[in-house]
Amino acid sequence: MDTIIPLKPSRAISGSLRHVTLEDTMLSAVRATRSAAIRAARVPHLAARLYSSKPDVSFDELQKIIHGVSPKPYVLVDVREPNEVAEGRVPTAVNIPLGDVAAAFAMPSDAFIAKYRIDRPSDEEDVIFYCRSGKRSQKAIDEVARVDHSLSLRNYRGSWLDYADKALHNKPLN
Repeated sequence: MDTIIPLKPSRAISGSLRHVTLEDTMLSAVRATRSAAIRAARVPHLAARLYSSKPDVSFDELQKIIHGVSPKPYVLVDVREPNEVAEGRVPTAVNIPLGDVAAAFAMPSDAFIAKYRIDRPSDEEDVIFYCRSGKRSQKAIDEVARVDHSLSLRNYRGSWLDYADKALHNKPLN
């Protein structure tokens, strides 16, 4: 037996109720997923992001990560400009400005180590990006995904503004 899902009256159908079966809804979802996969296949870095991206990092999760409560290895990358970093930074972060991020992640390991004084991130680590408010960090993820599909890229979307507000007010770990 089909499940009927009543929808609001449609103006195009002049006030009559329109019904959609569960099967129709499921077919629409399959078509949408298939369309996304086809679009992603045309753009390889989008395909990698579509299927391997992880959810954004919250303040609470970031606190656990940087304080060693979470066992997953990570690299925290601040993509703000050096003059912005002078205002403060999240502990353990390395600064790689947005304009340099694609070139940095395309570097061989020895050059990366020489320039940034940390090992080049591996596919076994979460690479977490942040900036001032979250927009540049997402751009950095997009750029890095184009040069290295193997990395687990995440965004601390709240970024510096969120961290400074919560950490400086001593929000306890949950």
